[in-house]
Amino acid sequence: MLRKSSLNLILTACLALSLLPASGRAQGVSRQEYSGLDKYPTQNIPDHSSFVGVRAAEFLAIPVGSRGIAMGGALTAVTDDISSIWWNPAGLGFLGKREVMLSVIDYTLDLTYSCAAFAAPIADGRIVVGGFVGYLNVPEMEITTVSNPEGTGNFFSAYDFQLGGSFAYNLSDRFTAGLNVKYIHQDVFSNIGGDAFAIDAGAIYHTEFMEREVKFAFSIQNLGTNITMDGPNLLREVGAEDRGGVVPDGYGDYTSDPYSVARRGTRQMYYRTHTYRLPTAVKIALGYNLYSSEHVNWLAAGEIWRNSNIPLSYSTGTELNYLFSSATSAALRMGWQVQTDEFDEGKDQYGYDYYLDDTAWRGFSFGGGVKRDFSGRAIDISYAYRNMGRLSSNHYFTVKCGF
Repeated sequence: MLRKSSLNLILTACLALSLLPASGRAQGVSRQEYSGLDKYPTQNIPDHSSFVGVRAAEFLAIPVGSRGIAMGGALTAVTDDISSIWWNPAGLGFLGKREVMLSVIDYTLDLTYSCAAFAAPIADGRIVVGGFVGYLNVPEMEITTVSNPEGTGNFFSAYDFQLGGSFAYNLSDRFTAGLNVKYIHQDVFSNIGGDAFAIDAGAIYHTEFMEREVKFAFSIQNLGTNITMDGPNLLREVGAEDRGGVVPDGYGDYTSDPYSVARRGTRQMYYRTHTYRLPTAVKIALGYNLYSSEHVNWLAAGEIWRNSNIPLSYSTGTELNYLFSSATSAALRMGWQVQTDEFDEGKDQYGYDYYLDDTAWRGFSFGGGVKRDFSGRAIDISYAYRNMGRLSSNHYFTVKCGF
């Protein structure tokens, strides 16, 4: 029999999910009335355009952990392992043992993103603490200019980096909350860089509906300070101004020549960049166990993402887990993330043809994993594929160990 409090919670969650798209439209999602820069409004921007590329540290939006990616990103409510550090830190509260994770992402345009994390329950499992580090390697690129579109012969390099700690607390047997605190550094064009501090926060409530587990979750990612770039490559020399006109052109000692002008040498100055915001995202999610038995567990999840740099996004996914024995299990996963920030017409607004991949399968993902216990130590190896539309596809590999 479903308790009244559980029913009220589920109804509240459904109401929130139904109202969020309307509130998003009221905030200008359809037209995207923001650019990501602090001082520049949008001008001549087509409808439903995103502003990816005008946020700082956009590597923070690269998902980590093959399980969530294979499920189309719909892991915020059902996450319960070390990958919760990226999807929703509240999920760390479900850890029963220490876990470590290494995830390597073969990303678009030959980029490689690597992430390592560790978490451990303490205080009889009521508290979970952890840490993580992520590094995006950008291969060396040749500098191009308007006058030298094929390259100048000079090269530059870049990298992004984050380091942080995690904390999760089980407030009750049904409610857990979590928090990440992280330092972010971005280095572009050889020694032009900036720093920021940010937090991720989330909560998960789980109960039963029709005798099966249901979870409701909320999280916010990358809420923090802005980044302003500086560094040696922004240093420039400024010569003396022209002293023509009525300004005397004599140089000498002021004590003997009242009309002399002091010679000023070349000075140095730094260019000042704009302030760039982080790619913040707010997510509301639901997860539900469709079927459970001694050997089979089948769940489905869905969520809404309100990102600061793209229109409203939707994610849905499913996972089928089969327990072969008390020590071995395997999972199959599939999902889809719907993003409305890319044009699917054959031509752009200026009449030019799109030549790259079709966007029809953009956001589709699938994957799987195998988990094996060895005398209390567990190893989980998983893989995920995600279609990126015109940016082809990505492959994700994750290894997790519990002990």
